[in-house]
This record gives sequence, C-alpha cells and structure tokens, in this order.
Amino acid sequence: MLGGMNTNPNHTLAALLLSLPVGVAHAGDTIFFEIISEGLANGVSDDGGVVVGQNNSGGFVWTLDGLQSIGGVAGIAADADGSFITGDTSGSSGDSASRYDAKSGWTVFGGLGPSGCDSSLSSAYDISSDGQRCVGLGWDGCAASAFLWSTDGGMFELPRIGPSSTRADTISGDGAVIGGWDQASNGSRRAAAWFENMKTGEWEETLVLEGTFGNPEGYGEVNGSNGDGSILVGSADGTSDATSGAFMYLADDGVVNIGLLPPEQFPYGGGALDVTEDGRAIVGYQREGFGGGQSFRATYWSPETGLVDLKEHLNGLGAGIPAGFTLAAAQSISDDGTVICGWGYEGLFFFQDAWVVVLPGGDTPCPGDLNGDGRVDGGDLGLLLAAWGTNDPAADLNEDGDVNGADLGLLLAFWGECP
Repeated sequence: MLGGMNTNPNHTLAALLLSLPVGVAHAGDTIFFEIISEGLANGVSDDGGVVVGQNNSGGFVWTLDGLQSIGGVAGIAADADGSFITGDTSGSSGDSASRYDAKSGWTVFGGLGPSGCDSSLSSAYDISSDGQRCVGLGWDGCAASAFLWSTDGGMFELPRIGPSSTRADTISGDGAVIGGWDQASNGSRRAAAWFENMKTGEWEETLVLEGTFGNPEGYGEVNGSNGDGSILVGSADGTSDATSGAFMYLADDGVVNIGLLPPEQFPYGGGALDVTEDGRAIVGYQREGFGGGQSFRATYWSPETGLVDLKEHLNGLGAGIPAGFTLAAAQSISDDGTVICGWGYEGLFFFQDAWVVVLPGGDTPCPGDLNGDGRVDGGDLGLLLAAWGTNDPAADLNEDGDVNGADLGLLLAFWGECP
C-alpha cells in the first residue's frame, strides 16, 4: 500500500538513519571536480565508474581516463558498470531511443506505432542495472506513452490511468519498478509508478502522491529510484511550498516531503532527480525566474545536511568550484554517493557545460558488522571464527591476508550497536 505524506521527515527516516552511510566526503579530503565537456552529463553508472552525456558531437562516455565519443544524439543513462548505455540516435525515420554497447554499437528501438510525431519516434530516459531493460517516452503518431523495452520483449506501452500522455523517467536497478508521470485531464502531470507482477509479468500503475496532504490530485513526477524500487524520488507540485519540491517515497513508510530551498526569484520550482542505494543522499535542482532570466541551482539532501545548495556544500568541503560557474542541476548520483554528475553554466544558462564531482569514500563506522545487521555481536563473531585461518577478505578486518587474533581484537573493539 502507498502511504500518505508524512509531515515529520525525522520520524519517517529513522529506519534509514540506522543503515550504513554512503561514501560522503569530509572537510579536508580531496574532492575531484571537473567540467568535462560542453553539453550535459546525464547519468552515472551504479558503481560510479562511468558518466554518460551529450555534446555537440553526440553521445559521450567519461571516465577518469577521459572523454570518448559513442555517436548517436545523446547518452542518457548507464547500467551497473557502464557496459550498456541507453540514449537517443537519429535515423531516416526520426530520432529514437536506443541502447549502446561497445561490441554491438547502437540498437535502435523505434516507436510505439508505424510513425512518430514530427521527427521523434521515442526518447530514452533510464536503464536497469543489468542493461536488459530501458524506459522512456514513445510516440504512436503524436500520442505519447511511457514505454518499456527489453531484450526479450522489445518495446511496449505501459498501462495508463489518465486520459492522455504518460512517460517513464526511471527504472529500478532490478527492472521491476518504473517511475514517471501520468497526465491528468487538465494537462497536469501526476507522479506515477508502475510495479511488475513477478508471477504474471503484467504491470500495474499507481499515482504515488495521490491523496497526500496539500496535493490530493498527486501532481508531480517520479524521477529516480534505487536498486529494488523501495525508494523513489521526484518533484511534487502541491498547494504550498510545504507540499512542493523534492520528495522521497519509501515503500514501507509512504511519502516524505523534502521541499525547496528559500527562493530568490518568482516563480520557482524544483525536485529530486536521483537517489543513492540506501536513500541517504538525494540530488536534484531548483529553477527560478522567467524565460531568459531564469536561474538554476543544483541541490543536495542528506539526513545530516537537510536540503542545501550543492555547490555551497561541496565548496564547504574544499571542492574549489569556481565562483563564476553555476551547478545548475545534479542529474545523477552513484549508488554509494561518491560520484555526482550534471550540467551547469558560466554566464547564461543557454551555454551548458557537463560536470562531474568525485568524492572520497567514507569510512565504514562498524567494520566488525560482518552480517550487516547494524550490530557487532555473536553472529559476527561466529562468521569470523568460521573464517579463522583463511584469507577471507570479508573477515580479514585489518587486511593483512590472514583472519586471526588481530581481526578478533578489532571485532571486539566495535562490539555492540553500530554508530
């Protein structure tokens, strides 16, 4: 069951606060920031090793070794390690959502009907962790619908609740949950999620925000997901600032409003675009003002920081992002929270630049917690003793190549509840 909006985020997030933290940076650690190309950095692989995007030459892949062109129109999202990328290509029939891998090149999906709308057949938005499923928006004539493409089933239209258009913006790592929007009869987008019935393979749609406080119609959009779809993030469009902006949906606890930064211009809006695997870091954007006078700010949320300006947060940690460069939107974050990518600008937002930030990984606060239950106790001791005398890396706490008394001493030093 989908829950209503909880107006007490600290209570709702209590369970998350017990989980291991993502690899956040601490003041004094080295942070890598680079403007990698003109254009947009759209997505980062689950493991943080690959960033994909688009520039004037088409799609690109970025790693610490540099930038590589992959052709097509754009790279939009990457799978677990960047082996498969979804993006857009251009052909004689129009632009199409597609999938890329280094061996086969681009596989073109096409559209949902015999023809597209103007020059577009479909657009890609996300890919599952194994690279076998992609989602986006497909056209049948000028009727737009959320689609799922898979290697074994091709492209098909997801079911809809509303009378008009739908779009799929994100898919969970396991490919079983899809998020996006479903258009109401008045033209407004409503935050939507599709869940796969694992027995029948059929998909059922739910309006995630419908009936929540201050947003009874459920206006908004789902933009990001974690690995199993138990955490969804997006943007809400409620009746007040308190019910608008970024939100997080937790499968067990319902919807938590994260909100907006204090605005500097009117009108304003924003939302969350991606989330780490454990939900302890969320990235997004805020947009303010009209037309060519608009301004943007990339945003960051964690239980420790609350919602903050990402550039200010990173520079406070020593990132050294130039004063004249605006981080406009943080498009994607790796599962462990150490790699963030997006787009920004210097001067006017029309001239966009792709950027990436790499944060140093945080220390595990409880290295003796071998079974990951949030405690160091007899269960962990049993696992260590079972590995005694071996080189099992999971139990070799001091990483000397041997599980022995030194590792036992470290485990006992962390005995009890993890921080």
